[in-house]
Order: sequence, then structure tokens, then C-alpha cells
Amino acid sequence: MKCHFPLQAVLFCCCTLLGGCSGLKPYPGNPARNLDIHTRADSGSILSSTRVSLDIYSVGPECRTDYAGTLELNASAVSVGLPPDTPSYLVFRFNSASFLASSSSVTRYDTVFTPRYGQRYDVDVSYVDDIYNVIISEKPSATAAARVIEPEDLGACNN
Repeated sequence: MKCHFPLQAVLFCCCTLLGGCSGLKPYPGNPARNLDIHTRADSGSILSSTRVSLDIYSVGPECRTDYAGTLELNASAVSVGLPPDTPSYLVFRFNSASFLASSSSVTRYDTVFTPRYGQRYDVDVSYVDDIYNVIISEKPSATAAARVIEPEDLGACNN
């Protein structure tokens, strides 16, 4: 009797096993969930895949960063709490792999982000047709218009 496994299932199992050994720690978060992340990743082919993750760092004096943890953005929506009125360094990673070409690549988007106390934020993260996009917006209330937060370079935190 022959046993047949779909190629995607075998690759998924391998990636899962390797991911468990990566040394990344899950981001514990802040109990006050102030950041809603909406993710859409479409590699455009059944022979390739794209995974999106978010590395979160605290930012200390002299722009020093301290790794706080990683969120895998596999679900279409994730809520997380970042400490209010404290800068965080957010690194979105778009990991793409092509099974036939045996190639992989990582594209990243990073920004320093300081959520204001009492505010909620939406983050729209997408990777479609080899184009990635990250938009962070503050949603002050149900009736007020959202305000887009411009990306901030880590080197600018000294200024």
C-alpha cells in the first residue's frame, strides 16, 4: 500500500518543526489591547507561500532596542497591547518561499511607534502580487475620521 502526502502538507510540517526551533519568543503583550492588526497575504501561486510576522522591541534611552517578542500574523485579525506613551520598534517581516525554485526572501517594514494612552489603532498589513503595504492609523472614536500615522525611522528617536 502506497502512502501519498500532498507536497504542501509535507512542507508545512517541515516549516512548523523548524519554526518551533527558531528561538523566537511569543510577544506577551499588554493586557490593554490597543492595536488591531488586519493581515492579508497572498503569494499569487499554490507553489509559493508568504508568512507575515511582527517583531516587537521596546525602545530605551539612546534608541537602544530590547527584543520583547514576535507575533505570527497568520490569522486575518489579531489584537495586541503595546505599552501606551512608550515607543516600540515594530518590524513587520514578509517571508516568501517558492517551492519549485527552492528560493526564499524576506522583506521588512519597520517603524518606531508610540501609541497614545486611551487611543486605539488599526494596522492594515498586506502582501499581494509581490507588493507589501503597512498602514497604521489612529481611530479616536466611532464618529471621528482615522488619522494615518507616518512611519518613523529608529534613528530619529534621538531627535
